[in-house]
Amino acid sequence: MTVPPAAPQPGVRVTHAWQRNARLWDFHCGTALVAAELFVAFSHGPGLWVWLMNGWLLLSVPLYVTVGRPALRGDPENSRRAVAFCAGMAVLYTPAAMLAQEASVAMVALAPLPYMLLDRLRAMAYLLVYNLVPLVGWTFLMWDAPGHLLRTTLIAAVVTGSSLGIGGWVESIVVQSSERAELIRRLDESRDELARLSVAHGAILERERLAREIHDTLAQGFTSLVMLCQVLEGELEKNPEQARRYLDLMQRTARENLAESRSLVASLSPAQLDDSSLDEAVRRLGDRLAEELGVEMAVHVTGTPCELPPAVEVVALRASQEALSNIRKHAHASRVEISLTYTPQGLELTVRDDGRGFVPTARRSGKGYGLPGMRARVSEVGGTTELTSAPGEGTRLTVRLTAAACPPDAHAQTAPFQEAHR
Repeated sequence: MTVPPAAPQPGVRVTHAWQRNARLWDFHCGTALVAAELFVAFSHGPGLWVWLMNGWLLLSVPLYVTVGRPALRGDPENSRRAVAFCAGMAVLYTPAAMLAQEASVAMVALAPLPYMLLDRLRAMAYLLVYNLVPLVGWTFLMWDAPGHLLRTTLIAAVVTGSSLGIGGWVESIVVQSSERAELIRRLDESRDELARLSVAHGAILERERLAREIHDTLAQGFTSLVMLCQVLEGELEKNPEQARRYLDLMQRTARENLAESRSLVASLSPAQLDDSSLDEAVRRLGDRLAEELGVEMAVHVTGTPCELPPAVEVVALRASQEALSNIRKHAHASRVEISLTYTPQGLELTVRDDGRGFVPTARRSGKGYGLPGMRARVSEVGGTTELTSAPGEGTRLTVRLTAAACPPDAHAQTAPFQEAHR
């Protein structure tokens, strides 16, 4: 065999075409045997030796049923059972073919069997035995009849050529079946690998999503609590009234963080959007920052507020939280301005401060998670992020989100302006 049978996966059995049609092959072999028996009987007439010859050929039936058929159905190439069957058929067939040339009809079924059970060299060796041994026997038995010897030689040559042709055709089927089995095995492996990689990729995406959610909600809330605690320490003795106000603010922040954690566990939308619009949620974030830092806060809403896809509202809210968190931790600003602009294309969010600013390209060399996470979140919904800043000139963050949900004249209308001073 030029191509060995494909090694099956554990628990998977690879079957060839002839193994799936065992009954048809049984019928083929049985028909060839009956034809050989009839040729012998009708050619030589009744007689004891004819009956003996036919009985000898019939011994191939139990040999095929007990040895050959199981080997064809599942044994590997060159198994002991396969070799034993081919040898047994040689012992039964060659004497019958020497005594009665008509028995050569059995080669119709016998020729393909070695190719299905053995490798190419062994199959050709057995096929030559099946054809040449009877020819040698005919030569010794009929040497005194040259014409008859020539006829038997021609018959042997034709039978040998036909057997090799049929055997080669069967071998091509075996090779093709093995190649297809190998291809199927590789496809199954590729499918399993693809499924494993898809699961791993989904897990990575989910971890990234959870990391962004935790950073934009719980981490920022805890940062606010830490800063309020630090401020509270200095106000406990000097200004009890202001200390109580900070305690109230800490309590509200802790409750909101608790609501965010429950929402995160339940994989729901942000808790701030459960019972309010995006505009109201952003205003509350601004008011909270003004209370904590005592800065001047202005929130502008331009255009007609309209219903946006939940994913867009979530991204806008998280971007606002991230921008205000960076102002809280780094900006040292005295004035902050948030602008929400509704357009026919979607939403534009801008957060400005007059803080100390920074050089965007040199900021912490990518060690922070907030801005990269925000950019990734915005990119996932098809939006864009623009950050401009310079030392001493403050910072401006603009997030543009696309959502075809607003009326065409939304940009021509202006919602009420809210500004909170602290």
